[in-house]
Amino acid sequence: MKKTALLCFLTILSFFAFEKTAAQNNSAITNLLLQKKLITQREADSIMALPIVNQNKNSENKEFNIGLEFRPRTEYRDGYKQLRTADTKAAFFTTQRSRLYFNYSQPKFKFHTSIQDLRVWGQYGQTSTSGSLNVFEAYVDANINEQFLVRMGRQKVELDNGRLFSAANWSQAARAHDGINFIFNNSNIHSELITSFNQTAERIFDTDFSPTTFTNYKLLNVHYLKAKLNEHFSLTTINAADSYQSKTNTNTLYTRGTSGGRLDFEKGNLYVTLSGYYQYGQLQTGNRISAYYFQPEIQLKTNKLTSRLGAEFVSGENSEKTSEFSKSFVPLYGVAWRFMGNMDYFTAFPTDVKNGGLFNPYLFFIYDLNKKVNLRSDFHLFYLSNKTKNDLGNTINPYLGFENDLSIHYKCNSFTMIDFGFSYMTAKKSMETLKAGNSNIIPVWSYVMITFKPELFSFKK
Repeated sequence: MKKTALLCFLTILSFFAFEKTAAQNNSAITNLLLQKKLITQREADSIMALPIVNQNKNSENKEFNIGLEFRPRTEYRDGYKQLRTADTKAAFFTTQRSRLYFNYSQPKFKFHTSIQDLRVWGQYGQTSTSGSLNVFEAYVDANINEQFLVRMGRQKVELDNGRLFSAANWSQAARAHDGINFIFNNSNIHSELITSFNQTAERIFDTDFSPTTFTNYKLLNVHYLKAKLNEHFSLTTINAADSYQSKTNTNTLYTRGTSGGRLDFEKGNLYVTLSGYYQYGQLQTGNRISAYYFQPEIQLKTNKLTSRLGAEFVSGENSEKTSEFSKSFVPLYGVAWRFMGNMDYFTAFPTDVKNGGLFNPYLFFIYDLNKKVNLRSDFHLFYLSNKTKNDLGNTINPYLGFENDLSIHYKCNSFTMIDFGFSYMTAKKSMETLKAGNSNIIPVWSYVMITFKPELFSFKK
């Protein structure tokens, strides 16, 4: 130990001695050139100033800041995710997300981390030392050049519109991945290549990955590309492969592939898009899959009003036919909340639709009352995309019901936002097959959420 410490001390001492010697040598050489009249005094002064200039250059463009996010949300649930019955009682509670953001950057390098605490008010006792403090993100960006960087560590993955990969920000816990992301960006192309290999602990031998408290892939590879084709058209592609370890053989990986993309057209106030994905390979169970998803949408902006008309089609199984392939599409690690209704009746595929797939036509209206307030109303119709049977073996009506989500967003100032929402559903008898309960009782859900997101500290040099 003493020898190691002595060696470290001598190494550091040698480093500083080298720098000092180098500076002295530089001064001696400059003076010699000046005496021989090979350089002028002005040129000598410039040479002597170079180390100082380089030192100042290295110390510039450094930035450090700390940010805060404090987000309590109170919810009233009386039919959220599941149909009500005559005996159920409404739930009422407040959850809270508290985050601290730390960012440090200098030329060709950036470090970001966010620490978060999640809790339900009253979840822990007044003198409890328990909690849910954890690291949400922790990564570095290493720039290879102005257009290419490598991001390493725990990070959010937000691709395209979030349907397949999203940070799921509405959830208080949100979602992040551990891995490496190779990012290329210029005026016409944005590309990301993400790879991740998961383990539950350090190991001496083997790479067995069998987590008992959560479900996660063992291996993930994703390529995302967004290309601007011309003034009006752009193309997005996503190709992903997530692999799960066999539950019976640790040496076997079952890989599911998802490939597809989106074509966008935008001109003036008109926006038209069509996206589609095909899923293939094997599920975690080892069964083969052949499934698909597509989404057309048209959006029109007129003055303060934005209207969006579209639909989602998620493939599923026909209960009256047998197939050697699973035909149930799974929207990977995306978010459903902003696509299939705020009441979250359809978030876990294919479980929430009993393998029947889903057809979801929608119409959204967003009205900007002024710079601080916008109003929104979302309308959804829900249909099973395939024939599905109830517990008695009878094929049910594919029409499941209608949902309306109303919300108000108020931006008080640059760091304070207030959101209010109210949703209700008129469910049909066939919804009882998926969500139990009584379809004759109207389910409702409401929330109030306040978000404070100020910058606490900022330093730049």
